[in-house]
Amino acid sequence: MKFMHISDVHLGVMPDAGKEWSKRRKQDIWDSFAEVILEAGRQSVDFLLISGDLFHKQPLKRELREVNYLFGQIPQVKVVLMAGNHDYLQPKSYYLDFPWEENVYFFKGEEISAFDFPEKNVTIYGLSYWHQQICERLYDEFDVSDEKRINILLAHGGTEKQIPFFPKQILEKGIDYIAAGHIHKAARMLGTSAVMAGSLEPTDCNDTGPHGYWIGEIRKEGREVFGGLDFYPVKKCEYKHEIFSLETDTTQYELEQMVKKRIEDGEAYMLYRIFLEGYVNPDANIDFSRLDQMKQVVDVTVNLQPDYDYEKMLKEHPDSLLGRYIARMEKQPQDVVTMKALEFGVNALLGHNICR
Repeated sequence: MKFMHISDVHLGVMPDAGKEWSKRRKQDIWDSFAEVILEAGRQSVDFLLISGDLFHKQPLKRELREVNYLFGQIPQVKVVLMAGNHDYLQPKSYYLDFPWEENVYFFKGEEISAFDFPEKNVTIYGLSYWHQQICERLYDEFDVSDEKRINILLAHGGTEKQIPFFPKQILEKGIDYIAAGHIHKAARMLGTSAVMAGSLEPTDCNDTGPHGYWIGEIRKEGREVFGGLDFYPVKKCEYKHEIFSLETDTTQYELEQMVKKRIEDGEAYMLYRIFLEGYVNPDANIDFSRLDQMKQVVDVTVNLQPDYDYEKMLKEHPDSLLGRYIARMEKQPQDVVTMKALEFGVNALLGHNICR
């Protein structure tokens, strides 16, 4: 059997609120989902596995209709999905009585159940979240009914408050593939047998690295399992964290050129979080907000140390409040806390604002 595995699409999310590209990113996520659904049809997969958090919050009826229409475009593909901790089920959830297309199989229960597909020799196990947090190890509480079948577990979680689980223990139950979701970074947890799909697209600026979907094949002869698995990136957006080390003599325009050059060397679909570290001349008066306004920059974190010559300051201002403060702090135990207190105090007395 051949399958596509996606998770954490978060339809409806609006990344980077307040940025000029925010609304476009919201639509991009819908468009990427639509494109991937059609790709599942083109790739002639037997199953599309969606491991939770298809929506960023409780879906509206019109949103379910949009998704159902897309599923209906690939009637030859069996779509199996569950609700995650973001779009978890509630007594009045539209998920519960929605009339899905015939090729859609939705786990409604909060306990493990299974969909059986004898024509493909496949059984898929799963459940849906009924609460935002589930600390119990629910995936430990079942056994496969027939180890000769291709047994798949649709799982969402793997953290302390979202159904903790250990892939190795689940595979020992007779599961042949764990289609996992929740963590937004795509990763093979145990070779081709257990995969955290990652989010289809990044949903905030901390979702760094490539995102996309997985396509795999599983063949089973007796209890011997064969197959392969490949990752396919979706390149509408990728976040990068870039660190810039400043020297004391770095100027406003020099810093801006450094950032612009780094952005120009990257891809047009990349968005950046900028981190500034190192030293800065307190009198440089660099306007860091200009970096925030640059195209493709999400935000800027400034963690710079002022290049103060405390000994020179003490000699030049021995009787002032500044001099007395430096002298007093030099008598304290010289550790990280003291040095930071000295730095912040001098900043305040001189009216400098180095960090933000």
